Amino acid sequence: MKKIEVKGNIPALVTPFKKNEEIDENALREMVDYVIEGGAHAIFASGTVGAFYLMYPEERKRVGEIVIDQANGKVPIYLCTGGIFAKETMQVIKYAKDIGADAAVVLTPYYIKVSDKELFEHFKNIAESAEIPIILYNNPPRAGINITPEILEKLVLETDNIIALKDSSANLIQFEEYVRRVGNKISLIIGVDELMFASLVIGGKGMVNAVGNIVPDMVTKLYEEFQKGNFEKAKEIQNKLCILKKAFLTATYPAPIMAALNLIGKPGGYPRRPVLPVTKEQEEIIKNALISIGKL
Repeated sequence: MKKIEVKGNIPALVTPFKKNEEIDENALREMVDYVIEGGAHAIFASGTVGAFYLMYPEERKRVGEIVIDQANGKVPIYLCTGGIFAKETMQVIKYAKDIGADAAVVLTPYYIKVSDKELFEHFKNIAESAEIPIILYNNPPRAGINITPEILEKLVLETDNIIALKDSSANLIQFEEYVRRVGNKISLIIGVDELMFASLVIGGKGMVNAVGNIVPDMVTKLYEEFQKGNFEKAKEIQNKLCILKKAFLTATYPAPIMAALNLIGKPGGYPRRPVLPVTKEQEEIIKNALISIGKL
């Protein structure tokens, strides 16, 4: 199976909906073009920001088809295939392969609290069965389960198909331990916008991020400046991006990302219920953040 190096700026692409809550295909295609033009190295589709949890399986498949078609091979597409049980996850992984995704992103089970042994067996069986590269997705704040460094190391040593881990735990001590144990075997990717610079310092290879929907060029610049050794410049960009990310915390995801896109003239669209559009007060906070970083 073809190995992919997962690295750089990987926007967690928003899924724009129309006011009637249908997927806005034209807006989604425009967003693909926008982040690629901004220098994105890959696209992470149907993740948390992409609201996979608010879509039917056939809608998630359609989002993948649209993104892959519009990207047209310009950048790799990583399709989130999160599911609670293995059979569901494998079905989504199969359609990710069938529609041409470059890798399937597999979230930990959620709602149920599986043991470490059960989590290991779950991922091992998926990795051994999948016919497409696998990126593990660790998001304990939302899923309630953590992939420990010990589990990750064992999985990497006992399987051949895991190429990366996206970590949204916000635990840099754990992230450094991931890097120490398996950083020479797979890519460790941060999934917390505020920690992009810090993760690169300790050996991370890139970042799946929300702010890259709005300012993909800034996130790419952060990565490029770091690779050149211009650490002060990279840190300066990170500080600006933290201002925007802080403004996003005022509302339920993905509504603030959509609002920011709409403010800068991009097709953010509307959220799907139960998520509601941002309030006027929340919009003002986001607007001020955009002005502060020079985007408005």
